[in-house]
Amino acid sequence: MSNGQINVPIGPAIVEYGEGADKVVFDITKGGIVFSATITKQDTTVDQYGDTPVKSIVKGGAAQVTVPFALHDLKKLETAFPGSKLVTKGNKQKLEVYGKAGFDLLKNAKPLIVKPTDPDATEDDWITIPLAGAIAEPNYTYDSDNERVTNITFPAYPDTTREGLLYILGGDFEVTTGG
Repeated sequence: MSNGQINVPIGPAIVEYGEGADKVVFDITKGGIVFSATITKQDTTVDQYGDTPVKSIVKGGAAQVTVPFALHDLKKLETAFPGSKLVTKGNKQKLEVYGKAGFDLLKNAKPLIVKPTDPDATEDDWITIPLAGAIAEPNYTYDSDNERVTNITFPAYPDTTREGLLYILGGDFEVTTGG
């Protein structure tokens, strides 16, 4: 930044979930899209140093994106309710949500990309989760002061075809070597 400006980005984003014809865009939110990641570690201690760690080993990591989706769009919401079924009859729709245990979220995991809506944002500002599941948790208040929001959580799973890749800060592009 040669002009002395400090780049601290703010502002809303959209989330693209899936690819091609199956891609769903969550573009109207209320409360802000949240990306979070954690690393767990195991501390090694020895008697001679008490509770002071002498070494730490990474045990794993977790990441997720939470989208407070503000539209009542049943077709889009179908992708976020595990095992649900969208039923249409003429111009009417209903989303049947089942309470069966044992649904494998990884089986239906899809790529997810968080894209800031700032017109100056580039792929460097994106967050990509190569394998994200989806779980919807509606919280509807019926009054004149609150929007009805469905919080959709997209947990990340390691992509074993990419050495356990969990998430990417920046665009997901192929790296080539050579001149």
